[in-house]
Amino acid sequence: MKHNSLVLKHRMHLAKNAAGSIFKAGKVYSAASKVPKEESENTGGDPPVSEEQAQEVEAAFDDALPLFLQTAWSYVVRDIDKTVREVGRKFLQDKSVPWQIRIRRAQALQLLGQVFSTQGASGKTAGAGAAPEGGPESQAKAVLQEAMLGAMR
Repeated sequence: MKHNSLVLKHRMHLAKNAAGSIFKAGKVYSAASKVPKEESENTGGDPPVSEEQAQEVEAAFDDALPLFLQTAWSYVVRDIDKTVREVGRKFLQDKSVPWQIRIRRAQALQLLGQVFSTQGASGKTAGAGAAPEGGPESQAKAVLQEAMLGAMR
């Protein structure tokens, strides 16, 4: 029962984050699509993209980036939930082995879960420090910007 409520919680987070991401993607798209419209209206030798327009697009993307990453993470969590459930079911309900083996498998899975929980808790406390400058966030931002530009072409 506890696992089912956790899976439902993860599904709700994914749905909420996906809806928010769609909304934020619309804002980024509208900010980015203003640039070509204004560019085509200008027939003179003005620069194609002003500093202000570039900053507006950058600000919209920076505002949307955390939600995009959270949506991607929610999908990964949902996928892990589904995979663990399927593997656990096959692993523990294997009728080709005696029940004693299935009991030992269940005990081993329980021990493995405790190890993961302990390591996850220690990782959270160790990761509470300051993140390095230009770390994974900047890499994720660069990848998402490239994907968004490719999608708008």
